[in-house]
Amino acid sequence: MAASIVLFVVGLAMAVMVPWQLHDLFYDPQRVAQWQLSGAFLLVTGLLLRRGVYAQLLVCWQGYRRIVSIAVAALIIAALVFSPMPGVALLEFSYLAMLLGLILVIAAAVPFLDKCGWRFLAAVCAVFILFYSAHSILYVSLVWDFGDRHDFGPGFDNVRFFADVAAGMMPLSLLYIVVRPRPSWLAALFLALPLSVWWWLLWVSESRAALLGLVFGSVVVLVLFGRAARLPVFTLALAGFCGLLGWWLLNPLVVEGAESPFLRDIASSSGRMALWSDALRYAWQQFPLGLGPMGFAADGQYRSAHAHNLLLNIAAEWGLPLALTLLGILVSISWVIRKRVQHLSEKEKPLYTCLVLAFISVMVNVQFAGAQIMPVSALVLVLVIGLAVGFRPGGALPQPSTLDIRPVRATLVWAILMLVFCYQVFAGAALHRLSDAPVSQCVTDGTRLSYYPRFWIQGRVDCMKDIEPDHWLFQRL
Repeated sequence: MAASIVLFVVGLAMAVMVPWQLHDLFYDPQRVAQWQLSGAFLLVTGLLLRRGVYAQLLVCWQGYRRIVSIAVAALIIAALVFSPMPGVALLEFSYLAMLLGLILVIAAAVPFLDKCGWRFLAAVCAVFILFYSAHSILYVSLVWDFGDRHDFGPGFDNVRFFADVAAGMMPLSLLYIVVRPRPSWLAALFLALPLSVWWWLLWVSESRAALLGLVFGSVVVLVLFGRAARLPVFTLALAGFCGLLGWWLLNPLVVEGAESPFLRDIASSSGRMALWSDALRYAWQQFPLGLGPMGFAADGQYRSAHAHNLLLNIAAEWGLPLALTLLGILVSISWVIRKRVQHLSEKEKPLYTCLVLAFISVMVNVQFAGAQIMPVSALVLVLVIGLAVGFRPGGALPQPSTLDIRPVRATLVWAILMLVFCYQVFAGAALHRLSDAPVSQCVTDGTRLSYYPRFWIQGRVDCMKDIEPDHWLFQRL
């Protein structure tokens, strides 16, 4: 079980590196890689740990949580039924259910990570950081004279997708220096070098959300953990300073004679304020169910297909009650993390510092981005949340639960999760086939209201309906 988390990170790294070498477009191959990795992980590890997954879900059925769970289930079903395109809406639901399943399985597997397991995990994260930094330097050197800011996230269609990954993987790589019998300053200096390259990529591409997440997370863990957080935070800060120095001295994007070293007005919201305002308006006007799953891409405006904010995106598409429920869950997780810190031994605190730093960093970043939607970004998000939630003081294996965990029901939950995943692959493949149809005449008609589903990089549903109006994905119930 412990090896499955290490293999998950290996697969995540391959999802970044392999499409870069084999394909001109990265988003769609990374979506396929996400399917393969998620399906294998849920099939094997999910089956082995189905009792642990079921136990976590069973907690939601205790006391007052039962009423909340029933209400949440009713709202989800209503949002799917009353969606303009239930088939497309169910695709979005199956995707989010897969992410939740991955979080639960990772959380159930974390207690099986012993000292050797944590060291293997730390080594894999550090090697990924090192390997990507080396390839990035090579790639940037080739496009130095004519590249743009998107070239500072090689392997991703958009540099912001790289920032989503960096927000989680950079803190996790710090495990490399804290899982040793004694703190290693030599390991810290060794890791700071490739981390400096990642910082440099973030600074040059002006990835403000990831930078904010890393800085804010570092401050919070220093307050929470005190002395135990000094070495990992110092390593990250040293690398950050070197990356900032590199941005100032080695920045091919700076225009000679420009008034500012920045490529844009970094004090602006980059259109996010308008997206957030619309998301709140949709949540209020369409209370309590919202626009419908994936509906932010179908509001008739040619723009981003999501609100660039996890909570506001849920509020706009699933309704304000479900967004507030998610906020409550995140607050509860944060409270549990704070309480857990008080029961940790001094030897465990440095390790947990890295996990909490990663958790805070990705959660800050996802309030300004759509990391839960992008394939590799979402994998990093669920990995970090699962590790932070699943970590237990003492490092002991899970003890038999006092809850009534019946093997048949646990197996049934796993089977349902696999069925939902199968629907995602089936419906997603159908949507991809339709999106490849010739739609040039439809796209050039600027008077039409467009709908760009975000599951794939290309495709407009309104054009697809012209070609196959009776397709089951587009039928109402």
